[in-house]
Amino acid sequence: MAETIHFPSTSDLADRIHRTKDIVDSLNVSSVADIGGADYYNFCNDNNIRYTSLNLEEPQKTGTGGYHKNSHTITYDGITIPLQSKSNDLVIVNFVLHHAPDEALRLLNQIRNISKKYVLIGEDVAGLDHEISWHVRNFNHQPGGLFRSDKEWQELFKIYKMNLRRKYIIHRNDDPDPNKIYRCLYLLEVQNG
Repeated sequence: MAETIHFPSTSDLADRIHRTKDIVDSLNVSSVADIGGADYYNFCNDNNIRYTSLNLEEPQKTGTGGYHKNSHTITYDGITIPLQSKSNDLVIVNFVLHHAPDEALRLLNQIRNISKKYVLIGEDVAGLDHEISWHVRNFNHQPGGLFRSDKEWQELFKIYKMNLRRKYIIHRNDDPDPNKIYRCLYLLEVQNG
């Protein structure tokens, strides 16, 4: 069974970035692909880790979601990831897949294929037991987005042959219910074969 870690409650994006750096550091990897992000270039460069940032050419035009790109970012069409199979020890996909509801499963398969060892997926989660206010927040964040439940994500990881090693539950100060899961980082280990 996977280990579950609850991060202390915060609303500071810098905390999420710092915690992700700690996870990357603990894995002792030499290459990282960051799909939809660009926050770890300096950290990886300072630690002798090859870093590839990949994002859309332009931000999506709907919702309140963020867009992370820098001068080192490679752009792509949001459908076909232009990276070689097994080319990165770790693939980070922080809060991206709910923005691509029509391509999420295809992207998940490609993400698994470009990883040699690990995948770190961050997602806002939602289920029938979540408050209407959370569903409204998700709709405003990404109209037409697909916000899966924690159980559904875990089933998808099994289907795509990725073992859940650790689940990091992210709490924010404005969560409607401090006992529910609203967002997670899933540390996955890619199965060989």
